[in-house]
Formats: sequence, structure tokens, C-alpha cells
Amino acid sequence: MSALIGKLETDMELNASAERFMICSTTGLLKFPRLLMIRYEHVLYMKVNGGKEGFIISWNYDHGDLLKNFKSFVFKSQVSPKSQGCILHWTLEYEKLHEGIPNPETMLQFVIQICKDMDSHIIQGN
Repeated sequence: MSALIGKLETDMELNASAERFMICSTTGLLKFPRLLMIRYEHVLYMKVNGGKEGFIISWNYDHGDLLKNFKSFVFKSQVSPKSQGCILHWTLEYEKLHEGIPNPETMLQFVIQICKDMDSHIIQGN
């Protein structure tokens, strides 16, 4: 594998059920952008397309341009139910434009924090 191509993965435990998290991530996320934009000032807007089996979330992020540093940048997630809550597995696959670009751990942490915020939002019943 080229030094330019990489993959980061992490698992996180959520308190919300897998079903509630997926509902919020698809249909419920339409009301979440307002909350997201308050916490993350660089998110300009979000759009959600998809259904039960898969969906695409796109957003504009004005704090730097990922495509200036990366040829490709793809997040994938999988939610697995547990007896209490669920496990969310994130995979970030990327290809850097050159070797001087650091690995995008901060973007993975950004998405993890968003999911923690969503989890809190769901548990609070909002």
C-alpha cells in the first residue's frame, strides 16, 4: 500500500439504541444541523439523502479544504446493537496528495464528537 493511502478506524459506545441512533442519523438529523452549526461554527449547512439501508450526509465545511490535501476522503459507519445502547464503528479511508500531509486523525475525532453530541441529544429526548 502506498504511503499516501491510509485508513483509520475506531469503535465508540453509544447510550442510544442502534435503531434510535440510525433514525436520528437519517430522518432526525434534518433538525440536528442547527445544533451542529451552533457547536461547530465552520459547518455551513448539511443535507441528508437516503433510507434505512444506507444514506449520504453531505455538509459544507469552511475551515480548510480537504480536497487541497486529499485526493479522496470517505467516512463509513456501521451501527451494531447491544443489550444497552450500541457500538458505532467508523472507518475513514483517504488518499493524500503528497507525503507531507499529516494523517487526518483530527477529522475522525471531529466526527466522533459529533456522534457523542447526537447521542446526548437522543438520550435527552430532544
